[in-house]
Amino acid sequence: MTNDFLKLSSQIADDFIQNIVFIDDKAYSGIEEIDNQHDFDAQEITKLFARKKKICSVFQPETETDISLFSDMAIKADVTVLDWQIIIQDQSDISKGSGEEDADDDDIRGVYTKKIISDLLSSEGKQNSLKLVLIYTGETDLIGITQEILEYLATKSIPGFNVAPDDECCIQSLSCKILVRAKSNGGEERGKHNPALLGKQVSYVDLPEFIINEFTKMTNGLLPNFALQSLSVIRNNFFQILNIFSKKLDSAYLTHKSLLSNINDANELLVELLGDTFVSILRTNNLNNSIDISIIEKWIEGSVSDEGRKVLDNAGAETEKNFTRSKKLLKALLKPSDDVKEKFISVLSAEAEISGKSARKNYIKYAFSLFHENGESERSNKDFARLCQQKNLIKYDGVAPTLTLGTIVRSTVEPKIYYVCIQQRCDSVRLCKNQDRRFLFLSLSEVGDDQKFDYLAPDGCRLKLDKGTFDLRTVKFSGSIKGMVEAEKNGSGILYFIPSHYQGAEAERFEFIFELKELYSQRIVENYSSNLSRVGLDEPEWVRLS
Repeated sequence: MTNDFLKLSSQIADDFIQNIVFIDDKAYSGIEEIDNQHDFDAQEITKLFARKKKICSVFQPETETDISLFSDMAIKADVTVLDWQIIIQDQSDISKGSGEEDADDDDIRGVYTKKIISDLLSSEGKQNSLKLVLIYTGETDLIGITQEILEYLATKSIPGFNVAPDDECCIQSLSCKILVRAKSNGGEERGKHNPALLGKQVSYVDLPEFIINEFTKMTNGLLPNFALQSLSVIRNNFFQILNIFSKKLDSAYLTHKSLLSNINDANELLVELLGDTFVSILRTNNLNNSIDISIIEKWIEGSVSDEGRKVLDNAGAETEKNFTRSKKLLKALLKPSDDVKEKFISVLSAEAEISGKSARKNYIKYAFSLFHENGESERSNKDFARLCQQKNLIKYDGVAPTLTLGTIVRSTVEPKIYYVCIQQRCDSVRLCKNQDRRFLFLSLSEVGDDQKFDYLAPDGCRLKLDKGTFDLRTVKFSGSIKGMVEAEKNGSGILYFIPSHYQGAEAERFEFIFELKELYSQRIVENYSSNLSRVGLDEPEWVRLS
């Protein structure tokens, strides 16, 4: 990553990070010459972060109850910094309080720290949140501490963590990074006597910059930067949003709610209104133009390496010939053009010396792979397709999907047959409990990787919509107490919509797969309606064929 793009990413991360919390058993104990490596100067730390315009909270636990209180507070922090050796006054029941049943009373290093980490990573609704945790310690066996945390997470059934390939004192998952670093209050002498500490010490004065840099490493991409900027803008406009959703509107909201047969519909309206407000704020702050060509070129300079790629023959198969996928080529492909196909042909011919015939035949295949590293295009394109099409990308336990326009299900009787619900949303609600209602479905079929498809399931399965007017199916479902058809979870955690005529294990149920976004769903209905309105004429073949 070049300095230009990294600097930009660092600025965005810096704007996003607002609060850092520390827990250290000697936070307010003062500096002791006999143990200056384990001491922690809370006043100095808060001043350093104040200069970076960050809210810094420093917490010194005294009892095991304090440990639990800190865990609850740290869940809301952007960054959490923990000491490894935490000694508290009330140590009467360390094993019980920490969850370490075999803890050694003579060595409690890491016991409370591991408990806090476990609480942070297993908190309900927080499993997928972005977390940076720093173990800031006076200990010297940093690699040993890293391995101990990794093993502990495995015993707590917290999956997905591995040692970072470029840092043996870091473990990470898709959304969390846990770093182990040494305090350097004693100067550089420690590193001279312990080579394992070289490059792994962080001084007080360097701590704010170190945290911002490490957070940046987790988020320094075009789309992560866009998301962080957006979140910062929403947070900065918090009071404007509250002014729009003023308490003066409470009575109007209740009036609206009282006139609905299903009063829960009023809450759905609020969700839509708040979403529209967020979109308006982002556009007003020019976030829709935040990734301009200059930023993209910085990304290319930092993320792309010139490398050889295979030339394709006229049938689209790889040949023995190579061309260079260069930074210059990618920059040229991003220039605007009225004729995209001719742009690709021209650039591939000029910059990669690919024949015009190969470029013309395969420009789509080249386009789908050139911006990706070798072997990454399929996964990345699929993930982006899901982001564009699917509504329920973030899943939360205890939230039951409902059957409505755009819900895609799979039959338990015919596992390769999928259905998309085309029942309009207004006809999917206001069902009395146990009231039966017919829901309309169009079928979708699984197709191979070499065939055209319309939608991508979460497991990567390609689905093709059956667009014939005769592919319509109706199924009866019963309403729940909420006035909707809700999915039910079985013992294995799979969600099913159960038809009202369901007669037992062998009967057909419909597994919830995902939900399409509104515009995709509405397009299906519009196309189906157009098909229904076709006029079939028995006209003279001479006229029709001419």
